[in-house]
Order: sequence, then structure tokens, then C-alpha cells
Amino acid sequence: MPSDRMRRPPGPVVAVAVIHALLAAGALILAVAMLIAGAPGLALLGLVALLPGSVALGLWQGNRGARVVAILLTIPSVVGALVVFLLLVGPESSRAWFTRDHPGAYEDADEFGDDEGDELPPPRRRVTPR
Repeated sequence: MPSDRMRRPPGPVVAVAVIHALLAAGALILAVAMLIAGAPGLALLGLVALLPGSVALGLWQGNRGARVVAILLTIPSVVGALVVFLLLVGPESSRAWFTRDHPGAYEDADEFGDDEGDELPPPRRRVTPR
């Protein structure tokens, strides 16, 4: 398995990380606009941008705590929380990204959540005594 695949998160994780990065960028732009407008007290709200920004970085790095915080941050929007929950918990590739400390956890999961090469063994024949 190429080592480059272990460093790139799967598609669903990238989507949630981008959502949180955009939230951080929006909060930062709003803080700069408040500072330019002459409201330095409100500009301190730009520190709020640190939370979604750090969540986006944590998701990219495969931090399990960032996965929980990403879901919790989107709870005020029920639809957003549902989408983020389904993207981070649903696909096998997303779950494997956050459990990389187990050997072989991410190597067979592709971006669609399928495990290639994980076929079940043939069923055992049942022998009945005569």
C-alpha cells in the first residue's frame, strides 16, 4: 500500500473539514470587518474562529476528538448535524480514518466505504453424524 494514501483523508472527512474551515474563515472575515468598522470589542469574537479551524485541522489529522466536536458544533442546525454525522460515522473509510492506530484499519477501505479484499471465507460444511 502506498504511504501517500495514509496521509490523505477520505472524501467524506475532507468534506466535513472543508465545511468547518469555511466556518472559521467566515468568522475571521467577520472579525476583521468589525475591527475595520471600529468595533474592537466585537472583533474579539474572531477568537471564535479558532474552534472550527482547529476542528478542521483535527479532522484532517484523524483526531477522534475532532470528530465528536465537529458533530457537536453542528447540532444547532439539525440538518447540518445529520449530514456531518452521516459523513463521519457512516462510510467505512471515515471510520477507518479515525482508527488508524490499529494495524491495517485503513489499508483496505476505499473512499466509498467498501472493503476490497475482505471476502468472507467459504461457509463450513456441516457434518451430521450417521
